[in-house]
Amino acid sequence: MTKKKSHALTAVSTTLNHDLAEKFQQAKKQKNDIRSFVEEFIVQFVSIQTKRAYSKDLQFFFDFLKSGGQVLTSPSDINAIHFRLYRDHLMDNKYTSATVNRRLVCIRSFIKWAMACRYLDHNPLDQIKLPKTQTENPTIAFTDEEVLRMIGAPLTQTKIGLSHRLMMVLLFSLGLRRSELVNIKIKDFYRERGHLVLKIRGKGDKLRDMPIPNQVSREIRYYIESMETYRIYLGQEDYLIQSQKIGKNTKPMDGSTVFRVIGKYARECGIDKRVSPHSCRATAISHLLDTQKTPIRDVAIFAGHAKITTTERYDKRRKGLDENPAYAINYGELDDLKKDAS
Repeated sequence: MTKKKSHALTAVSTTLNHDLAEKFQQAKKQKNDIRSFVEEFIVQFVSIQTKRAYSKDLQFFFDFLKSGGQVLTSPSDINAIHFRLYRDHLMDNKYTSATVNRRLVCIRSFIKWAMACRYLDHNPLDQIKLPKTQTENPTIAFTDEEVLRMIGAPLTQTKIGLSHRLMMVLLFSLGLRRSELVNIKIKDFYRERGHLVLKIRGKGDKLRDMPIPNQVSREIRYYIESMETYRIYLGQEDYLIQSQKIGKNTKPMDGSTVFRVIGKYARECGIDKRVSPHSCRATAISHLLDTQKTPIRDVAIFAGHAKITTTERYDKRRKGLDENPAYAINYGELDDLKKDAS
């Protein structure tokens, strides 16, 4: 006769992990502040620029509500009236339709994320319409003659002048965005099949490789060599654009500085129109489209555009009459008109 083995239940003793308990307690406390939800929302994005933009646009919304005595602690506190009044506030203050829509879409994205996380069970903003996006005035580009004057304006006998010149060379020649320019490091340059290539980190952290023309390569080499006269020796991890008057940058130059630099030299050159760093980018893209030597698909890749329709916005040829497709329609010579003999 075989004896059955009896299995006794053994109690498992657990020791309280005080550090883990504290983390759970802190996480629970954090949910009493809307900012903790925002932090959880933006962590899903990879790009630092995207995180900063969403955080900033949401803070505009919360500040508006706070000015009216509305303090939110959770996404579930947001209702349709908040959204509608904020929309009307933006429109009444003459913000462009693109800015209004961007800020409102940001709030909608936050609400959709909150629903996915089960922080609320319905979308209170579904019934509120966004304003129609109107066609904005296109970014004003520079003429070829203005480009040369701008690049030649900085005093290259100074460290700052050298930096300003290279900034404009890169903006006008490579069509870079501000964020792409200021984040270039020496290690981003490499050689491949005889080409000097720059690896650019664009919107959404998308990478693209840009071959550097010989003229631009000479400018970069002269700049790096000239920095050494100021005891600035650039290593692989250093930022290319050195904006400090003394010493080496330890972080990228602020994008607003690029805006001020372009404005400064535009005024010095007597360029009497509203320009910005994006004007430099628009100039490069428009130049490629206007010369009609580069297929628009290649221009889109150059600019880092995901869609060709974005590139087409820079196409000045669409507004020109000389190149209008109507002139290309030709069915052959038409018979001369004959007057009615009667």
